[in-house]
Amino acid sequence: MLTSNRLESHDLSAMREIIGMPQKVLGASIQVNSPIWSVLFQYPTFSCVYESGENSVPISDAHIEVHSQDKIVRVNYDTPYVKGLPVTMTVRERVECHNGQPYGYQERTVRRTYTDPYLIEFLEFYDVVTKDKPVKTIAADARNELLLLEMIMKAGYKTS
Repeated sequence: MLTSNRLESHDLSAMREIIGMPQKVLGASIQVNSPIWSVLFQYPTFSCVYESGENSVPISDAHIEVHSQDKIVRVNYDTPYVKGLPVTMTVRERVECHNGQPYGYQERTVRRTYTDPYLIEFLEFYDVVTKDKPVKTIAADARNELLLLEMIMKAGYKTS
């Protein structure tokens, strides 16, 4: 199931926050015994491939990657199990050159903070409780996560 001991609900929430709510699911492979599940989401002007799963290889490869014509932006979640690891963003892009070449390549890693996501979330929660800061995630967000799961399940069972 998509919400078992894996992190799919968090992945889908991050995807939805970064690129929005998809219009529909074009297809899904969610076979029970398959270690990796795949979903193809349709957005108004692009499609999005979502993959999630676990196998016996002891690594965490959690990321969100967005491609455009001249740039690729990848948000890397190195591992959810080691306290203190920050999220990094890798930007790969075509750049204009000034040495007679038509274009070049640039790659950079951005680390906004050295604080891990769990501590950031905890500090945010502290401010909500002690300083009446508005809550960022509301019930409508949870409803959208359930709607996404429903869309995936319906598409997955239709194609199985």
